[in-house]
Amino acid sequence: MPRSVIPWSLVVFRLLAGPALIAVALRSSDTAAWISVVLLSLGVVSDIFDGIIARRLKVSTPKLRRYDSRADVLFWASATIAVHLMHPALLPSTGPVIATLIAMEGINHAFSFARFGREASPHHYLSKAFGLALWGLFIQLYLTGQGGWPLYAAFALGAMSQIEAFAITARLREWRCDVPSVLRLER
Repeated sequence: MPRSVIPWSLVVFRLLAGPALIAVALRSSDTAAWISVVLLSLGVVSDIFDGIIARRLKVSTPKLRRYDSRADVLFWASATIAVHLMHPALLPSTGPVIATLIAMEGINHAFSFARFGREASPHHYLSKAFGLALWGLFIQLYLTGQGGWPLYAAFALGAMSQIEAFAITARLREWRCDVPSVLRLER
């Protein structure tokens, strides 16, 4: 078995967990929120460990990192759809936040495509912190249907992450993935 099977399997798991979250949300049962929390948590853990395992096994490639980024986008988009299927009353408070982050993500990818002909995939520290903030926020959203201050804290972290991703892309001479921070970037 090739060493890259484990990290790729974790990425594929996350790709499948996203649509599974939507399927669970469509089954408006008493246990849907808890099943969603478990699926969400397994998806986040898979995101944490795919990169760690790939680096330890020395199979971390730009292709794997790009697909990891794509899996993240699909996973979190699916988690967002699922939470709104379960709690439609959230949309007025979450809609502007989501639209802003989607626009920022789109601008970053468009800028990266314009500069390098491929999507951005920096995997910087702020993006990791944002993912953990989203994890906590979505657990709260699934279980309570309430956003409150965690929504705005996660949004602020997400906006800072997008700004740093843009700065990383602007400072790179050639495309690269896994750039820890704009402050630790060799031009």
